[in-house]
Amino acid sequence: MPNVVTIVTGPIVGLKSSWFLKDTVDFAAQLGKEIVVYNLIDEILEQADRKPKNAYEHAIEVGELLDGYQYLFELLRKNAYLSIARKIDKLPKSTNVIVRTHATIEWRGINIEFKDHRTIAEVLQPDRIITLIDAEWKIMEHLKSDYGQHVLRVVAQQKELSLERILRWLACEVSRSEDWAEWATHVNDKDVRHYVLGIETPSLNDRKVYVRDVDNMMKFATEKVLPTFYASYSMTVATDQVRKDINDMIWRLRHFGVVIDPASIEIEQNIESDEEAAVFAYTVCRDLRWDVQKVDIVAAFHPYTEMPPMSTGMLDELGHARAFGTERYLVMPSGAGSPFTRDNYVPANHLYKDGDSFFNFIEKKRRPTLKPRFADSTEKFGEWQEQATARKKD
Repeated sequence: MPNVVTIVTGPIVGLKSSWFLKDTVDFAAQLGKEIVVYNLIDEILEQADRKPKNAYEHAIEVGELLDGYQYLFELLRKNAYLSIARKIDKLPKSTNVIVRTHATIEWRGINIEFKDHRTIAEVLQPDRIITLIDAEWKIMEHLKSDYGQHVLRVVAQQKELSLERILRWLACEVSRSEDWAEWATHVNDKDVRHYVLGIETPSLNDRKVYVRDVDNMMKFATEKVLPTFYASYSMTVATDQVRKDINDMIWRLRHFGVVIDPASIEIEQNIESDEEAAVFAYTVCRDLRWDVQKVDIVAAFHPYTEMPPMSTGMLDELGHARAFGTERYLVMPSGAGSPFTRDNYVPANHLYKDGDSFFNFIEKKRRPTLKPRFADSTEKFGEWQEQATARKKD
C-alpha cells in the first residue's frame, strides 16, 4: 500500500477541482513528494472503452450513466474502485494517492447519493476523506459559464440551480462523505477522519486576492499524522493593522499543520434578501459543525490592544469548541480579565497576551509538543502564491 490514500469528494461541477488537484500534485513535487490522482468517472469510462475527446463529451458520458439503470451504475462504480485499488497496490510505498470521486450528484431535481461506503472502506482503505467546497456564489458563477450550462443540461438536466439548491448539494456531499469516513473507521479499525476544505484561501500579501489552497491539500494527501487547526477571529470589525497581525498568525500557524481559515469561503457582499437566511444558516453550520467540530485545535486571535469585544462569531466558535471537547487557545492582549473568558471559554494557561507566547507554548510546553515541521512548505506556498497571482494579472 502507498503512504497515504485520500478520498476527495465534492460537486462534479462548479469547483474546477481537476485543476486544483493538478496544482496540488505539482506543488507537492516541488517539495519532493509524489501524489498520484485517480478519478472514478474516468476509470468507469476507461473500463467501458469510452474515450471522450473533451470535457463537454465527458459530461455527456456522465449524463448517460445517470440516465441508465441505477443498479448498473452502482456495479460500474464498484468495479472501478476495484480497478483503482489494483493500480494502487502496484505503486511504491512512498507514493501518495488521491481518489477523486463524488458522494452525490444532482439529477433531475433530485440529489442522488452514492452508498459506496462498504466498497471504499474494504477496497481502498482510505486514511482520510476530504470534501472540497467553495463559496456558493462562486459555484453559481461557474455554472453560468458555457461549460457549466452544458453540465447542468446533460448531467443535472436542469436549466439552473438556485443558491439554496447549491448549498443543499454541498451539504449532501459533506453528509455522505462523513458516512463513508465513519464506516471506514469501523471496518478498518483505524481513525479515518473527514474534513471540509475550501478550495481557495486568502493570499499572504493581500487577503482580498484568493488562490488555490494547494498547501493544505498537499498536507492532507501526504501526511499520516497531521495536526489540524481552525483559526477563529472577528471578520466584521478589524483595522488594517489588526488584519495584518491576524494574517501573520494564521500564516505562522500553517507551519504546524493544516489551518482551516473561515475566510476561505468568500462572503458575497450583495446577497439577495430572499437568499440571505439560507446563506447565513449555511455559514453557521459550516463554521461550527464542519470546521470547529472536526479539527484538533481552535486558535482564536483577537489582537486588539483596545476593545472592541470579541465578535459573536468568535464567542460561538469558542463555546462550541468547549462543548465538542476541542482543544482551544486565545490570543487577547486586552480585556481578558472576565471570569467568563479565563477557565470558561479557554483554560487559564491557554490565554495569551501575544502570538509569540501562544506559539512558544504549543512548541515547547504543550503535551505533546507541536513542531513547525511544515515551515518549508509554507514558505514554498508563499512563493507559489506570488507566481499564481502574477499569472492572474497577466
